[in-house]
Amino acid sequence: MTKNMKAIHFIYIISLLAGLSSCDSGDIAEKIYTVDEKGHTVELTAQVSGISEWDGTGYALALAGFTANNQFARVQRALPGTIRVGTPISITLSNLSDDIETVELALTNSLRKRIITLATIDMNDYRSYGTRDTIRLDLGTIDLGRIGVLQTGLFDRACIQCHGANGHSAAGLTLTDGNACAALVNVPSTCSEGYKRVESGDAEASLLHIILSEGGEDLLSYNHTEILSSHFKTNLEEVSSLIDWWISHLKP
Repeated sequence: MTKNMKAIHFIYIISLLAGLSSCDSGDIAEKIYTVDEKGHTVELTAQVSGISEWDGTGYALALAGFTANNQFARVQRALPGTIRVGTPISITLSNLSDDIETVELALTNSLRKRIITLATIDMNDYRSYGTRDTIRLDLGTIDLGRIGVLQTGLFDRACIQCHGANGHSAAGLTLTDGNACAALVNVPSTCSEGYKRVESGDAEASLLHIILSEGGEDLLSYNHTEILSSHFKTNLEEVSSLIDWWISHLKP
């Protein structure tokens, strides 16, 4: 090895030791990474009750983002089942892409398929503003138990116009908040003799199931399947299955 090569080798070793020394000193500057946040953010706030009733059922209550004509959530965040009654919660979906058309509080299954919707934000209403401010979905106090989900997602949406709104209760049936269970479960039908409106634990024997099934549309004066299909254009089958699931899990 020549003198010049030895000198270069010595300088390299000194430089390496100096580098190791600086590492030990902890003086290396921390790298700062900047994330370019794109898309909208939706924040759900509420005080909820009953959510633990869905534990172990295969269903989840979630803040979910859906693209057009797709029943499966592109992205979702499930509400934890351990939320205490009346405890304020805040759930956020961030960086929502522009193909997300709706953000919903929805009941979904294990595949993130929409079963029934409780609240909706149409994202197209906000994109025209050109702002990325957080979109708030404040639901106040809401019952997310099994009957609470049916009340908000089904009865309030499609039924109370005939069964409770403005004091009008067709067939003497009132399905407004707080009245549905007492009016349905194990109550004999006033229109079809021999049937109960809902037979606890037996969906197929329940008049509610029959009038929403093929062949049951002529049993009463109104075609209830047609009425529901006007409200649930893409998920009527899922809603009907949820009704049957609810009935089958009622204690006889």
